[in-house]
Amino acid sequence: MLDTGDRQLISHTQVMAYALPSDVTIDLQTELEEGKEYTINCTVHEVAPLEYLTINISRGGDVIDTISYEGPHVVNRRNVSHLHTFTARRSDNLKDFSCEAILRLGSEVHTVKSTEITVQTYTLPEVPVINVKKWIENGTSFTAECLLANGFPPQNVSLKMVFEDTLLNVIPVTTNEGTVKGTTQLSADFSDLGHKTIRCEAHLFILSMESRVNVNIYELPTVDLSLSEYTVNLEENVTATCQSTNIDPGPYGLTISVDGKEEKTGQTSVTHTFTASQRTPSLPVTCTAYITENTNISQSTTQDLEVHYPPEFTYCPSPSILVEGGTPFSCQADGSPRPPVICEADGRYINHAVTVTRDMSGNYMCKAWNKRGETRKLVSVTVQYPPSNPNVTVLTNETIRLGNPVNITCSSDGLPAPTYSWLVPDNAEVTYSPDKSLVIIHTAAATHAGTYTCVVRNAHGEVEAKQEVTIAPDDFNRRLLIGIVCGVGALVLLATIISLVRYIGWKNDRKGFYALWRKTPDQRHKNGNIPEPPTNSTSCV
Repeated sequence: MLDTGDRQLISHTQVMAYALPSDVTIDLQTELEEGKEYTINCTVHEVAPLEYLTINISRGGDVIDTISYEGPHVVNRRNVSHLHTFTARRSDNLKDFSCEAILRLGSEVHTVKSTEITVQTYTLPEVPVINVKKWIENGTSFTAECLLANGFPPQNVSLKMVFEDTLLNVIPVTTNEGTVKGTTQLSADFSDLGHKTIRCEAHLFILSMESRVNVNIYELPTVDLSLSEYTVNLEENVTATCQSTNIDPGPYGLTISVDGKEEKTGQTSVTHTFTASQRTPSLPVTCTAYITENTNISQSTTQDLEVHYPPEFTYCPSPSILVEGGTPFSCQADGSPRPPVICEADGRYINHAVTVTRDMSGNYMCKAWNKRGETRKLVSVTVQYPPSNPNVTVLTNETIRLGNPVNITCSSDGLPAPTYSWLVPDNAEVTYSPDKSLVIIHTAAATHAGTYTCVVRNAHGEVEAKQEVTIAPDDFNRRLLIGIVCGVGALVLLATIISLVRYIGWKNDRKGFYALWRKTPDQRHKNGNIPEPPTNSTSCV
């Protein structure tokens, strides 16, 4: 109140009493199993008034829950708790959880935080898997492996393996995929055989998982096989005896097989009598001992029975066609003991030849033999060969002139018989014999002149030969030409004689007969006569 003389001024002020929290605490387990629910208890101690209080719960710095209180206005200090329930996840692992109390008093804000709690989440959702051979030979070493998938966090997983009552040394290794793998090396050395147990335990904080597998410790069976005979003739009987020599024959079975076919089974000892009825020089007889619970584990021994039988031809074709220069003919025969084979004709042995020649054609007697018998077969052999170089001849009854007929013949030797074809000059009209070995020109023309090529071929080769043909003019045309030349010559001679006579008459200015042919000086006075022209002179008459 303010006194100003005759007047008083009065001002009213609100006063609020408050108390800041003496402490803020958080209550939460530090190890959380994935998938389970947990409750956070956040307590604010000795705070007033509540109507201005806010409580926040944070995880990793992020607020996950908040609550603000409203009236009534209570001045007395109080303890306030707030609960928050959540499901643990892997993302919560190693996160800091905390609480804070905020008291807003007008323009003033007061904050008090709790300590932080770091939690660790974990899970063990699957049982471990044991990888190990189910059948283990006694006296051998083997590896056992235990795998745990999806355990979190994998670095906190521990594995323990036990073989029967023996704790094994296992060092866990974490793969890139997060699987924990434990491996151990064992040695199977037992006086008693049969089923054994391997156990694997996985531990993670308070969680544990376990799995078991059974393995079988065994010894390989030993077997003995004997035959009543080791060499027999075809269709003779043989007895095979198969025995297991193991001390404990209980878990083992025995089988006798002949040529791969199972014939008889049993235990301890098995006997089987059979007939050697197959034409095979070596007949395998097998004794197999196996574990009855696992037939894939077995031990076998085999004896080869030698079977003798007479020869039979397996390949000896007749007739047989060979090619000159190729591989010689050869028959093949089956028999035991293995039989030799020869093929002979007139003292010639075709199977001794290195290369086939055409003179090997003929009938051969082929023979195969051994101590059990002999067989024979007559084989007809034909040797084929390519065509020989062809011989081309031109047949005509006179010189080849225009209009004359002409035959051009081609001949060659080959087996099979060769075929003929021709290459003739362009525009030459010809005909052929049925086998085309003969070219027929009925009337020779200028277009028939040129090169005629005979091509001879069969299945083993091809050859050719060429023949040049020239066509001369006929006799009528030749005589006509000679006559024309002689006629022209006679006319020229006559004109020359007439001109000479007239010239002489003019020169001598006299008439009479004149010798147009002058003798040599020594002939001029012989007998006083004018001699005849020489007999070897040319005349057109």
